[in-house]
Amino acid sequence: MKITEIEAQITDLKAKKAKKVTEVRALATAEDSKVEDVQKGLAEVDDFDKQIETSQAELETLQRAQKLPKIEGGNKVKIDPNKKQETAEVRDFMHYLKTGEKRDNGITTTEAGVVIPKEILDIQKVPTDNINLSAVINRVSVTSGMGTLPILQKNTARLTTADERAENPEIANAVLKGVDYKALTYRGALPLSMEMVQDAPNLKTLLNTYVQEAKELTEQYQIGKILQTATAVSATTTDDLKTAYNKGLANYQRQWIVTESFYNAVDLLKDGNGRYLLQDSIASASGKALFGASVLVVSDDVLGVDGDAKAFVGDPKAFVLEAMRSDVAIEWDHNENFERILAVALRADFKPADTNAGKFITFGSGK
Repeated sequence: MKITEIEAQITDLKAKKAKKVTEVRALATAEDSKVEDVQKGLAEVDDFDKQIETSQAELETLQRAQKLPKIEGGNKVKIDPNKKQETAEVRDFMHYLKTGEKRDNGITTTEAGVVIPKEILDIQKVPTDNINLSAVINRVSVTSGMGTLPILQKNTARLTTADERAENPEIANAVLKGVDYKALTYRGALPLSMEMVQDAPNLKTLLNTYVQEAKELTEQYQIGKILQTATAVSATTTDDLKTAYNKGLANYQRQWIVTESFYNAVDLLKDGNGRYLLQDSIASASGKALFGASVLVVSDDVLGVDGDAKAFVGDPKAFVLEAMRSDVAIEWDHNENFERILAVALRADFKPADTNAGKFITFGSGK
């Protein structure tokens, strides 16, 4: 296939992909959209991406073949495919490192000095908190943007004795609480220039992860707001913490969700025998347990502000309800500005469900 034919093929594929992306975006924001339809559309967009990448690779191979330098006699210079070919920019940069001398033909400079070439400068990203509270709450998929979800409250019913062949006594009625929800739309987009994508191939994958983490952090902080509505408890001593843990939460699956400041304060506490309160636990996300319950550590500002020693103790799955309407990640080419857009959209609502299932502790200085 000729270069012009491949270029035409790539242009056609990009046009088809742009059209499909427009369809998926419209479908994702429609009130009556189905998750499976959106996922099918995204799969078709991914297929266009693969076709474009394949054609682009074929085009680049042909272009490189036509641009190979020649020597006398018409024979092409032999290039070892296993040996990395350095660009003039990289060679001049390495020369600068060795001699301190700048060259004008390859190296890029600014007023502050020499710019590190992209081939040398590895892309780095500050790691984000990988503890996601959405994993420990009750996430329910809903089919409409607003409505009421029935939540079964804590069971207090008991069986009673009955004489032989007597009519079965009734069990106390189950208590259902209706939780109203209205899905809000949380969304954001991150534009990338095509130059950035082409010059740093792994940047797109890196920023796709970045965009997804932004969505997860949105959930994290919304869940944190709900946890803060639990029954408030002040604690200044170890005994106060034990009382908050021991009383009022029977028959719930108790665990601790604590800020870094709370974790640090409690980590310094010891019992009457000189043993630290926090004990090792392989079942806990933090590797520690407090009074036998697992401990999950989050940033201070998830449950308050920086420096707050705050904690939720109880059953977060019973306490927090996330009504999930849709969760979509898409990308599309914005040809007018020669850029690619990465975007995510989350339609959900966060509500307290069983408000008896937890307590919110503010911890002072303890001994």
